[in-house]
Amino acid sequence: MVDLQSTNRTKLNKVREVTFGITPTNPAFKEVRNTSSSLNANPQNVASNEIRGDRQLADTIIVGQQAGGDVGGELSFQTFDDDLEEALQGTWDTHPRIINATADTEISDVSTTTLTVAAGGAAFTAGMLCLMEDFSTAANNKLARVTSSTGTTVVFPAATFTAEGTVPVDASIRQVGFQGASGDLVATVTAGNALTSTLLDFTTLDLSVGDWVYIGDGSAGNSFATAGCQGLARISAIAAARLSFDRVPTGWVADAGTGKTLRVFVGDRLVNASTKRSNTFERQYLEHASPSYEYFTGQTLNVMSLAFGVQSIVTMTKSYVGKEASIDDARISGATDTAAPTSEVMNTSSDVADIAMDGSTISGPNFVLAATLSINNNLRQQNAIGSLGAVGIGNGEFNVQLSQLQTYFGSKDIYEKLLNNTDFNFSVLVQAPSTNKEGYLFDLPRCELQTGAPSVSGKNTDVLLEGSAQALLDPTLGYTICINRFWYMPV
Repeated sequence: MVDLQSTNRTKLNKVREVTFGITPTNPAFKEVRNTSSSLNANPQNVASNEIRGDRQLADTIIVGQQAGGDVGGELSFQTFDDDLEEALQGTWDTHPRIINATADTEISDVSTTTLTVAAGGAAFTAGMLCLMEDFSTAANNKLARVTSSTGTTVVFPAATFTAEGTVPVDASIRQVGFQGASGDLVATVTAGNALTSTLLDFTTLDLSVGDWVYIGDGSAGNSFATAGCQGLARISAIAAARLSFDRVPTGWVADAGTGKTLRVFVGDRLVNASTKRSNTFERQYLEHASPSYEYFTGQTLNVMSLAFGVQSIVTMTKSYVGKEASIDDARISGATDTAAPTSEVMNTSSDVADIAMDGSTISGPNFVLAATLSINNNLRQQNAIGSLGAVGIGNGEFNVQLSQLQTYFGSKDIYEKLLNNTDFNFSVLVQAPSTNKEGYLFDLPRCELQTGAPSVSGKNTDVLLEGSAQALLDPTLGYTICINRFWYMPV
């Protein structure tokens, strides 16, 4: 029997390049979870203009390659963090974390109160709320509040942990928020919406203006008594005793927080910048009699689209432009593999925790039916004499749009924003269906609707508002899009 190559027996990997178009020596390839890949060489051939007496074409000559194409996928936590960096041309600003790459090394000991670490302990300041994961003792995998630290220790309240002599590979400590002492954190509306504190210094908690936080954890002891003071808020200013917000949960009022050890959750931060990154992709054809290895170098992410539809998986399409392609029956020398994360795929029915306009959840009567977040770097291949493929990739205007935005036309509120050219903030929170509810909050701080109109399509149908919005530079925050990556959320 002849075995023909099946799509189910292909594998896609990638590795970041240090120099454009040059695969690193001994490349450590990361597996790419994907639903499709249309990467191709796309050679440019020119027919010879030679005149022959027999009227036949003498030759065609390859004069260039336009290697690139699309890779499709389904959104899941941590799987596409490199791609999000490349799409925004930014760099993740991560909160303090220490992860054991080798047993008993980065974290070498756990006592009932203290983690002994090789370095980086001082980054964990008093009041930080930390997530402990993958320790040998199940009871040590929990949320815990830091009381003090040094360069080589992180200290917690008495009897926080069960002592561990051997700390395994992947055991980790990571800041996921902060927690006040009993009654210390107060919700206020005086001089604007904010949290105030007497004991906790907000400037020491690794917070940034523009960060979204989640206030409260749903429990009576760690949340305000007022329901309207629990939920998502966006930081607008940070002072030692005051954390100000320009977006707060609906129903925010003053609450003294009496007797509450309030918890507030934070995420890592990524905003758009201008650092291009290129990759070498490897596509393996494993059903060939001898496996074939196809390589695409210089692949730079141009467009990323995230599609949210009714009762569907959140899908992703990434479009690349690059240098050139080749295929061989032997793998690049020294190549190694890193498996892709196995986190669950996110869907729009149960994993979209919030979709909001100006900080207020878009719900009835204007429920959202569809939205596509499109990020476009407007890249261009730069060609030159002496090179078959591109010699570089030129950067273009950074453009973010909400296309295919569709809502029920239950009220005039959204439509009025189009007619009046009113700026608005748009955000989406997507979370994994896991215990820690990890997820991403995509925030477009300033948008304007460009198109949109009620659609009356016929009898026995709903009137829908269909349009698109353009994301713009927020002059206060200084960016067009921000992504917060939450490693733990209570909802």
